[in-house]
Amino acid sequence: MRISLVGTKGMNWGPHVFGGFETAVTELGPRLVEAGHEVTIYCRRHLYGAGVLADKVNGVRLRYIGGFESKNFGTMTNGVLSVADALRVGTDAVVLFNTGLGCLIPWIRSTGCRAVMHLDGLEWERGKWGWVARRTFELGARISARFADELIADSREIQRVYGERYGRSGVFIPYGARLVQNIRDSQLLPYGVQPGTYYLLVTRFVPENNPLFIIQEFLRARTTRSLVILGGNFYDSRYEKQIRSIKDSRVCFAGFIADQDLLYACYRYSYVYIHGHSVGGTNPTMLEALANSCCILALDTPFSREMLCGDRYGLLWQRKEGDLADRVSLLDADPVLVGRYRQSALERIHGEYNWDHVASRYLDVIGNLTTSGPKGHGAVDARLVAAGTEEPEVDATANGALAE
Repeated sequence: MRISLVGTKGMNWGPHVFGGFETAVTELGPRLVEAGHEVTIYCRRHLYGAGVLADKVNGVRLRYIGGFESKNFGTMTNGVLSVADALRVGTDAVVLFNTGLGCLIPWIRSTGCRAVMHLDGLEWERGKWGWVARRTFELGARISARFADELIADSREIQRVYGERYGRSGVFIPYGARLVQNIRDSQLLPYGVQPGTYYLLVTRFVPENNPLFIIQEFLRARTTRSLVILGGNFYDSRYEKQIRSIKDSRVCFAGFIADQDLLYACYRYSYVYIHGHSVGGTNPTMLEALANSCCILALDTPFSREMLCGDRYGLLWQRKEGDLADRVSLLDADPVLVGRYRQSALERIHGEYNWDHVASRYLDVIGNLTTSGPKGHGAVDARLVAAGTEEPEVDATANGALAE
């Protein structure tokens, strides 16, 4: 089957490393190729610079498409052009990784091609988008629920929301995380920080991820450790300038780290990883932290509770003044508790979030596309199961079954 993956920044290769969706297609693409499919990942041309561009990586074909690059319209214009190219060169199925692109599904379906939407949280609730973009995401979600051949939800909470709001929950397929055995020498950590002497925050500088609030709370906590912040923003913003205006020796802005081995080392040697994402489904950044045996201190949201099974695999904090500071102070004074959370982290990855298991579920979806008739056009998905409101059980044997 010819499969086109559209709506991400592209595939991670060489020095080009992006975010969660990009990690997903980078991990899934080669596995789908190994299963006998012909896979093309559509990439945003301007993000790959002026160097030589790879045509194929790990068996996956790459096509580089331009667009009108802006915060609100870059993905949409690139998505339209990518879908047009996929339909022109020939494809059997388009998997869309951006809810706003759901508006294109009737067009895709009209050509006889199958359309799958991978749902990315509740995009219309993200504060970084303007009014037009938020309405586009909401319309795209509604159209996806009605016309897509299949919906893929990366969390059970997203399943529940779509089932209640649109009458169709889709199938649950989470992200995965790559387990790294050989971690880089700790002497190469940024700013010369030493293992166990810093808290880690990996985030885009956008309001819904709460980096400003986290920094302010951290500076109120009783700790002599530092806060190392990896990330930033692809577009200049007043919010980012406000964050970077904070001058304190305990706060280290290390920027984006493209070197994956160095990034994993930053996770592995941290004392605690702080997570502040308020919207979205299964979060790839938290998965990376779990896969590197981090103690997780996460904002209390339905998504965090699902990923951590309540407080079984991490500690939760409330977004109210003083609560995060108190949690930091608590963990700072209790290395035994931190150690217990670190030891349990890999259990969560083995049970639910490994890429081979994820790829197996994608192959099931693709297999259904080839053997079943069209599923959209208003079909109501009866699989809004109780799992959307229950904590998932850990299956410690699942690791050998086959990854915002």
